[in-house]
Amino acid sequence: MTEDTLPKLIMRNYHRWGDTKAAMRNKDFGIWITYTWKDYYEQVKYFALGLVSLGLESGDRVSLIGDNEPQWYWAEYATQSVGGAAVGIFVDCVPEEVEYIVKHSDSKFVVARDQEQTDKILAIRNNVPLVRNVIYWDYKGMWAYEDPFVKGWDEVIELGKEYEKTHPGFFEEMVERGNGNSPAIYCYTSGTTGLPKGAIVSHNNLIGTISNWFQVDPWYDTDEYLSYVAPAWITEQMLGIAGALVSGTVVDFPEEPETMTEDIREIGPRMLLYTSRLWESLCSEVQAKLEDANFMEKFLYKLLLPVGYKRADTQLERKQLNLFWRALVKIADGITFYYLRDKIGLSKTRAPYTGGALLAPEIFRWFRAIGIPLKQIYGSSECGLCCCHLGEDIKMESIGQPLPGMELRITKDSEVLWRGAGLFSNYYKNPEETEKARVDNWFHGGDAVYLDDEGHVIFLDRVKDLMELTDGSKYPAQFAEARLKFSPHIRDAIIVGGKERPFVSAIIQIDYAIAGKWAEDHHIAYTTFTDLSQKPQVYDLVYKDVTKLNNNLPASARIKRFVCIHKEFDPDEAELTRTRKLRRDYVENKYKDIIDSIYSERDEFEAESVVKYRDGRIGKTITKVQIRTLF
Repeated sequence: MTEDTLPKLIMRNYHRWGDTKAAMRNKDFGIWITYTWKDYYEQVKYFALGLVSLGLESGDRVSLIGDNEPQWYWAEYATQSVGGAAVGIFVDCVPEEVEYIVKHSDSKFVVARDQEQTDKILAIRNNVPLVRNVIYWDYKGMWAYEDPFVKGWDEVIELGKEYEKTHPGFFEEMVERGNGNSPAIYCYTSGTTGLPKGAIVSHNNLIGTISNWFQVDPWYDTDEYLSYVAPAWITEQMLGIAGALVSGTVVDFPEEPETMTEDIREIGPRMLLYTSRLWESLCSEVQAKLEDANFMEKFLYKLLLPVGYKRADTQLERKQLNLFWRALVKIADGITFYYLRDKIGLSKTRAPYTGGALLAPEIFRWFRAIGIPLKQIYGSSECGLCCCHLGEDIKMESIGQPLPGMELRITKDSEVLWRGAGLFSNYYKNPEETEKARVDNWFHGGDAVYLDDEGHVIFLDRVKDLMELTDGSKYPAQFAEARLKFSPHIRDAIIVGGKERPFVSAIIQIDYAIAGKWAEDHHIAYTTFTDLSQKPQVYDLVYKDVTKLNNNLPASARIKRFVCIHKEFDPDEAELTRTRKLRRDYVENKYKDIIDSIYSERDEFEAESVVKYRDGRIGKTITKVQIRTLF
């Protein structure tokens, strides 16, 4: 039997390992419950037959809403075993959002975790007439629900066992008849540009993509994977749902978000996926706890962190540490970093991934400094996993390189097109959007990227958010501003361009505290912000940051000239909002003379500033603002 569907892989693993190997571990009431591949297989089999006895047919859809627990996995596989497709819904969706997805997908059943999610279905019951039953798996608070529309997990399992008595071999026959090209999941998009669209993803899409992934980042049947990000997200579908079946990896489920750190310390996962927000939160949590550490712990951490950064920077430069630094790193790991990794449950982690929004470089670098080899992954509902950091070829600024079997093209508008094993078939009941997104078997997702000289993909922005120069070339203003502000020496930046200008320039505000400290450390005398901002050495410092940014931009989008503004942007002068966001139009208009000087090829500009004294007098100062050219 060719294992071209997820249920066929379950069958394979059941016959291979049976009762001899763990397939899942779930923590409940403080106790880890282990499920073997036999347990796994039986739960899927009897729940599938229970659904069939209730009316599920091949081609039907079943919606799932709940947290990461074995029952989600089993319900999804059970649906697929008899020719159906699973529809994932995020737990924080309100009833109106749930109603849209359940109704639009024509779901016949809904499997919900608990009372909260069940009540959402009951609230919209009259608006989703195709739904025959809602089935819950967490029994807490459900004892008073006597409506036959509402059924418990165990009840459906018993129905499945009864069904098998009169239909022996039916489940195995349906699994064997499964086709890899048939829909496995309907993955609904976030709906940021309109109503959510249901991307139809086949078994071959899931299995093909993760098999390509394993060519560069293999998983083993001795590994442990932590399932934490929502299974309604395509990335968890690829890694947890499909990846664990293909590799035979054990999937672990923490009890609650509040107990996650303790839970993962107990299991020591080799692989896990967090969103960038989770990684940022984890870093902040560690920093906060270090503030409460004793004197010796804080002293050792501060003493040895530069050693960790030396390791991280050497890895990112793809170089090797010499014997002296290797010895220091080993000492730092033994004294501090191992225990720090252990405290957050990552002492055994071999493959930690970050997905979603791009992680800030300083956070990425910090995790690698303490010995966590973080990697970025990128994908979409419509094309699966597209690229990732391969092996030790890591660039903080990139989202990685295309996976084996993935092809990409970049249009003249910088839009990336993808083609490969994960390419979806269509959006359910939405041929117009399908035609826009899938053209000649290429996926048009609307993301703008740049491919650097080493084959790394640099995410720029959404194509619709790019700005345009005189010659029609596009540049990512928001991306460039955000990346410049990653520098510790830069507080704010505004990228200048537009259809009436021939190149990109920048107005940069230095960070007075950090740049001032740097100046003092380098024995550079200064008196005021204005004086410091115009120091040639400070310009040299900012020049390096701008050059680093330019290396990750297409030639036409690179910053050609910049100035370090002679004053700080101020909310009281309407240059910033009260949340410190730059008012682009206002700033460009206010500093029009400086901008005109940048584009007139002058090397400096005399800026006039109005000073209001406490006694009401008004004075004026003239500052010579330097204009630096990069190329």
